[in-house]
Amino acid sequence: MRLDRRALLGAMGAGVAMAGASAQAQTQGAAPPAEPTLEARLTARAQEHRSRLLFDGVRFSGPAYEALLEEGRAARFFCLGEEHGVAENPKLAAQLFAALAGVGYSKACIEISPPMARELDRAAQGGMDSVRALFTDPRANVAFFTMREEAEWIVAARAAVRGRGQALWGLDYEVGGFGRLIDILEARRKPAAAQAAFAAMRANADTLDAAFARSRSPEHIYSFAGDPALVAAVRAAWPNADSDAVWMLETLEQTLTINGYWQTQQGWLSNQSRALLNRANFRRYWERERTKPRVFFKFGASHMVRGLTHTQVFDVGSQVSELAEAQGGRSFHVMVLPGVGAQHAQLDVRTWRYAPVAAGAYNEIGMAPLLGAAYDDAMTLIDLRPLRPLVFGRRHKALDADLVRAVHGFDALLVMTGSTASANL
Repeated sequence: MRLDRRALLGAMGAGVAMAGASAQAQTQGAAPPAEPTLEARLTARAQEHRSRLLFDGVRFSGPAYEALLEEGRAARFFCLGEEHGVAENPKLAAQLFAALAGVGYSKACIEISPPMARELDRAAQGGMDSVRALFTDPRANVAFFTMREEAEWIVAARAAVRGRGQALWGLDYEVGGFGRLIDILEARRKPAAAQAAFAAMRANADTLDAAFARSRSPEHIYSFAGDPALVAAVRAAWPNADSDAVWMLETLEQTLTINGYWQTQQGWLSNQSRALLNRANFRRYWERERTKPRVFFKFGASHMVRGLTHTQVFDVGSQVSELAEAQGGRSFHVMVLPGVGAQHAQLDVRTWRYAPVAAGAYNEIGMAPLLGAAYDDAMTLIDLRPLRPLVFGRRHKALDADLVRAVHGFDALLVMTGSTASANL
């Protein structure tokens, strides 16, 4: 039998047509697959760019740790923005700073005032016993560093750059160690007019201290209730004060002014004034350095973000990012959050002691797409930079503002799965 090529081709065409019709019918009958949500796409992208941070209780290691070191070596400023009171955060900061000291990091910026950072720097040179001795004076109790792990971190930082001048730069106001500053200022020789003005300032502080001792109420803490005009009067009457005394007086006046705004429901102005103080103090340190150092920052996350913070101000994180770029370099910003369900230490100002409480539920305030990408069994570093194209234009309006700010304001997110609360010193 002779094969009819034309008939064969026709039959094949008919078969293809029938198959196509059948496939089309099946396609029309099946529901199209659902498009993944933007949140799901973010989680998937984050999982593609995550790495494990290993911690044996003493040392950090693993691919995430190596990535952090690599970023630190490439940057002029390393900015760690954290949730306070997590024990593992200062341990990581201490290990990173010690390693990065070998490539030129010699200053650590911390969230207390410049004058009390100087006091702490001196104490840290003597090790933990010296730091404990400093804090036997309750008037020296600064924020954060009466937590054991935080004290250990600044001792380790100081040891890593021994002999290179002051290592700890404080940029903030002073909510706890104001009594120590007043005592130091009292011992300085002053003109008669300045002495009289200082006596009035001291009386204001002593009156509030006595009221706080009776009430244990935060409304009687000098750093929130003192009169800044009395401090300004001391400055005005003491025109030839040395630079250290000037910085102490400015710190006290700015602290009272900033907290005064807060107490009178002027929250934005309080946060703006505090951000300007942080920036001015960093600039003051920076301009003193003839050879510009590489600097490690450990602050609350809102201070370290690039761009507008959640309080709608531009803080020191924006300043150092712009400074690095102006000098042909860059800064690296990592946001560090506690693990889901973890605790952190919270200060009770009535006793100046810390106690463990539940950490913020970040997965409930819009950060779930990122936290959902973390490993369940390991601390997780997520590179946020590859996520930015997904959080762009109109699409970002569908996302939580804090998530958008994190993706664009930080280079990486570190989720400290299994983290614990800091302990008292």
